[in-house]
Amino acid sequence: MKREDAIRLFGQNNLSIEAEIRRVEAAHGVNLGHIREEKKEEGQFYPQFSEKLRQEAEDMARHYVIFYCLENSIRDLVTERLRELHGEDWWEKAVVPQTVRENCKKNRERELGMGFTPRSEAMIDYSTFGELGEILNANKETFGDMLRDLKAVQRIFTNLNTLRGPIAHCKPLAEDEVLRLHLGLRDWFRQMS
Repeated sequence: MKREDAIRLFGQNNLSIEAEIRRVEAAHGVNLGHIREEKKEEGQFYPQFSEKLRQEAEDMARHYVIFYCLENSIRDLVTERLRELHGEDWWEKAVVPQTVRENCKKNRERELGMGFTPRSEAMIDYSTFGELGEILNANKETFGDMLRDLKAVQRIFTNLNTLRGPIAHCKPLAEDEVLRLHLGLRDWFRQMS
């Protein structure tokens, strides 16, 4: 075997091994330590919190991820459909309740006034979960073919918005509320057929 072929084979074997380690880590939710993680500044404070708080935070992180995906997928759904019908400036042309427009504008101005980096150029990204429901409700004819029953969607949004409170404000969800969150997600996806 030529020296270059041996080096190439060595490199390919290492890439294959690394890919397998990453697969095992992902499948089992572990870090086998093959890649050194940079120490983050907050790491020095993390051990100072009680074990109970750290465990609650880890448990709640899963629910936050679910809600983050849900809320942003609904924003994407609304944006895509209204952009199809009204063009790039859909926020100004589509039926978006005035109170929602004003609240989004205030939220954006408040962030800018504090010197924060804008979270987005899209005004819909400054809306609350409840306001997304208001936009859907104001555009019943637009979303009627995508959603089975808008009254059911409003009920689902009301329940999910109530569950959003503890998730967004750092309080643990009771076991029944975790089930209610998952049932709410199922109900939402059932409406989208």
